Amino acid sequence: MEERSYLHLDYEPDPKKDFVALLWMKGKKPLEKLANEVAAESSTGTWTPIKTMNEKVFKEYSARVFRLEKVSDNEGFVWIAYPLEHFDRKNLLQFEASVLGNIFGMGILDGLYIGDISFPEEFLKRFEGPALGLEGIRKYLGVRSRPLVGTIVKPKVGLAPAEFAEVAYKAWANGLDLVKDDENLVDQDFCRWKERFDRVFEVLDKAEKETGEKKVYSVNITDSSLERMIERLEYLHERGHKTAMVDVFVMGLGLLSEVIKEAKKLGIWLHGHRAGYAAHHRAEFGVNFEVYAKFYRILGIDQLHVGTGVGKMGDAPLEVRRLRDVIVEHYLPPEFYLLSLEMKYPEHIKPLFPIASGGLHPGHVDALSVVYGKDVIVQAGGGVHGHPKGTEAGARAMRAAVEAVEEGISALEMAEKVPELKEALDYWGYKDPKEVKEIFRIAEEHGEVLDILVKRRGFEGFKMVMEDVRL
Repeated sequence: MEERSYLHLDYEPDPKKDFVALLWMKGKKPLEKLANEVAAESSTGTWTPIKTMNEKVFKEYSARVFRLEKVSDNEGFVWIAYPLEHFDRKNLLQFEASVLGNIFGMGILDGLYIGDISFPEEFLKRFEGPALGLEGIRKYLGVRSRPLVGTIVKPKVGLAPAEFAEVAYKAWANGLDLVKDDENLVDQDFCRWKERFDRVFEVLDKAEKETGEKKVYSVNITDSSLERMIERLEYLHERGHKTAMVDVFVMGLGLLSEVIKEAKKLGIWLHGHRAGYAAHHRAEFGVNFEVYAKFYRILGIDQLHVGTGVGKMGDAPLEVRRLRDVIVEHYLPPEFYLLSLEMKYPEHIKPLFPIASGGLHPGHVDALSVVYGKDVIVQAGGGVHGHPKGTEAGARAMRAAVEAVEEGISALEMAEKVPELKEALDYWGYKDPKEVKEIFRIAEEHGEVLDILVKRRGFEGFKMVMEDVRL
């Protein structure tokens, strides 16, 4: 039997009907062979020609490799189109199993990274997106023109409910908009979920009355049991609470879609933490978070962690800016050096509110605003509670830093008027936003050069752009 080829280098994808994946791969065979086998494994084929294959199946449901960019004989970038008909109507698990599944276990591959996937128009129409999103949350809080600012109660685990509530109250009373649980606190014996929420809800009400501002508590409802998560959502609804937090990546798309559906019914918006994702991204086998950010947006998360570019988590400003665009903008232009594809969301898919969190302190806020603009939720855990004078001073310092962004002045200027901010900058330092601006200037002026670098150096070149473009 003749082996069928999945290489169709004259094919032009249909943006209304085709998914397109941009992959980097290297392996033990020529790039054309690697690409052919990956396309086969992720669609209609298998490791050997089969008698059960027929012309209709192959023509209508197979993936098509339509572009190759070689780095060497056995390494390069591959563009694959997948027909809409290959996939269940709204079943993202079947999509993951197909396009993000077996291919990562193929023995012929020594490296495989999925840079991006664009979703076709007909597919995107099937999803509702967020109920509130960025503008809805701003409207609820009554904050229109500055970054939102919040904290994560620290230590991550160990505080009793009364202790936790006291920390939350100090943060809200001194200017923060949002308090959240950490990703690994849910319902442990030392801090049971219901008691923690009840105590925090009491002090939230107190802080709102004292400050005249709306406050938010993103309580973590993540659980392996859908029933328990729904019970928690219903309890929040009974108490008149409007938001909850979920660990989106470890939950998986199946549980997440059910929780989002229930939350929307109850008028509760969801804060998405991406704990666990980094294992997918920090080696030569992985999936860019752009892909998952798109999943979360179309499913209907309202807020999403997408990195900082200036904190502790190892992400780069260019990477974070693109992720911000993925969840905020409706049109995404192609950027090859970021391994990013062109895509357009329907107008009904609202923007999410991006969250920057991870090693942040008041000295980062000016630089962070270069990455995000004003539409960002700045979250600092240690950067609030680690202030030399404690949580209250840390909260006042963070609020002053975001108000400086709103006023169009630097944190250094604001620090002359706010002693707590000056103490924070003296203690942790100040990230000069000029450094971040220079990175974006280089990328904007020399994008074609960066494209060439990545095409010549492959995944190594992509990492170089992420880490060293400032050089």
